[in-house]
Amino acid sequence: MNTIFAQSSAYGKAGVTVFRISGKESLKTIKKLLKSDDVVLTPNLMYHRKIFAPVMNELIDHAMIVYFKGPKSFTGEDVVEIHTHGSVAITKLMTASLLSVENLRLAEPGEFAKRAFLNGKFDLTAAEGLADLIEAETILQHRQAISQTQGSLHELYNGWRTKALTIISLLEAYIDFPDEDIPQSVLDTVEQTIAILTSTINHHLNDNRRGERMRAGLKLAIIGAPNVGKSSLLNFLMQREVAIVSNIPGTTRDVIEGHLDIGGYPIILHDTAGIREGTTDIIEQEGIKRATKLAKDADIKLILFDANDFDAKSLEVFDHIIDEHTIIIVNKIDQVAQVKVTDINNQQPMLISVKAKKNLDELLKEIEKKAEKLAGTVQGPQITRERHRHQLQQALEHLSRFDLKGDLVLATEDIRMMIRSLSQITGKISVDEILGEIFANFCIGK
Repeated sequence: MNTIFAQSSAYGKAGVTVFRISGKESLKTIKKLLKSDDVVLTPNLMYHRKIFAPVMNELIDHAMIVYFKGPKSFTGEDVVEIHTHGSVAITKLMTASLLSVENLRLAEPGEFAKRAFLNGKFDLTAAEGLADLIEAETILQHRQAISQTQGSLHELYNGWRTKALTIISLLEAYIDFPDEDIPQSVLDTVEQTIAILTSTINHHLNDNRRGERMRAGLKLAIIGAPNVGKSSLLNFLMQREVAIVSNIPGTTRDVIEGHLDIGGYPIILHDTAGIREGTTDIIEQEGIKRATKLAKDADIKLILFDANDFDAKSLEVFDHIIDEHTIIIVNKIDQVAQVKVTDINNQQPMLISVKAKKNLDELLKEIEKKAEKLAGTVQGPQITRERHRHQLQQALEHLSRFDLKGDLVLATEDIRMMIRSLSQITGKISVDEILGEIFANFCIGK
């Protein structure tokens, strides 16, 4: 494979910019930048050296250099990292200088991580965990990603794969010698193992998509009639002015989105158009249509009412979207002497005032409780991608077809196909389209 390079740190001005080179030409490349063939770099030690542009023979910077000898490197190949000052001019000079080196090319997105996978440094689930780690915005997202990078999913799926291989090993001999009767002890072992695998995979799939929700974020929609304080609540939750606050009905016409960290749970917050009946404004009608759809799809719903005119009839418009993950809120309690409320859908409505900042901490705690119920961590690794879920469902389907009473060859083939489905998750077999999909989402320098 060609030797590759990329800027691994973020683009733009910074204190330090990092360039990474990986491949058999790594040492030769750095020697050209140092203008010396006699330089000896001891692996894993940092050196302070002058870096020159090979073509122009111009000093680029005083840099820090470290050499990682393969296979003890991130990619499993010889790797050199160059740490320069983070100016735009230095970045341009470094990039041009590296491009001028023969047999060296710019890395494709995710190519460093892809080479690490191909060189056996980690499996596909750990590679995806690494991508999630880079993207993590909350502590709980970070914990899930760290667990995956350390091989939690790989160990789980590889354990199932090993059990399936045991079944094949028990049956292979009887395929080669069809006249031999399979002992009852072997049949019992196989059937017991199949039952355990089926139950375990079913339990793993029946996870309420916790891992996927944690990775992508929980969708939270603020819903209500016009002028109940939805935009004010959004601005409070975001801790900045995101939405226009106005007494004019229909001010919010489209969905406004923001990202929150509540108790470590990633929340994607949506403020929607006020839902009311009888409007003739075509644009407002479209906003209401979008708001209704978003409300149905949201993981958590905050349905907001005005304390000045809250009654049982107010709820009728929202009956079709209220569920166990809905929080019913009565706002503007500072404007009334008393609010008469009763349990709705087995819960007591929350009484708040966004303007007077009353009971807002309690509301945040309630949102956190809902988020914990939907995406709270449970024992064991979680499915984090639809790709995993699809292959596990395929594995389960192959297990369901396994039947020792029929053709033994076909039964064994069902187990092989089950193993293949598990292998497509971890990358035990070569699947080019899967590799392209995963590593294309990485940044250039990773």
